[in-house]
Amino acid sequence: MAPKRPHKDQRYRERCFPGADKEVFLPKAGGFAPLPYISRELLRHLKGADLKVWIYLLTRGGPQSICYPTYEDIMNSTGIQTKGTVSKSINWLEKIGLIKVFNDSGVRRYLLRDPRLAVERLFELKKIGIDQVEDANDLLEKMGLPLIVAKPKVVTIGTKKSVQGGK
Repeated sequence: MAPKRPHKDQRYRERCFPGADKEVFLPKAGGFAPLPYISRELLRHLKGADLKVWIYLLTRGGPQSICYPTYEDIMNSTGIQTKGTVSKSINWLEKIGLIKVFNDSGVRRYLLRDPRLAVERLFELKKIGIDQVEDANDLLEKMGLPLIVAKPKVVTIGTKKSVQGGK
């Protein structure tokens, strides 16, 4: 008997997002309710449309943490009125590290990333301070999950080095 082929989404993920197995949230690993528990640390950074799009993508992603709805699918399911609003939300979610986007011959594929990566990215972008990272780590520690390592960016200005990312 021939070996079982990987699920089609597993094949898409391997082709479109090499190494993604290290970047996705795995419900089997714990810390899972309808949303990863750490998500509550991100809510203040997601406005209405951004939150709707993210939750929609989460509910579309299967065990491979990948999905590929069209903008029209997203609009119809979330009540968002324009493609521009969906596009802005997708760009924001990608900027803060909640998703990755890959254009696969005209089909947008979305990788749903571990929310801890977004907390790290928000710290790098100076949208949150070290206190909020520590709050997130307190929650993760209670659940026995890996902690977030906040890495401030080091920026060279002339001959001086400046650390960015903390408050």
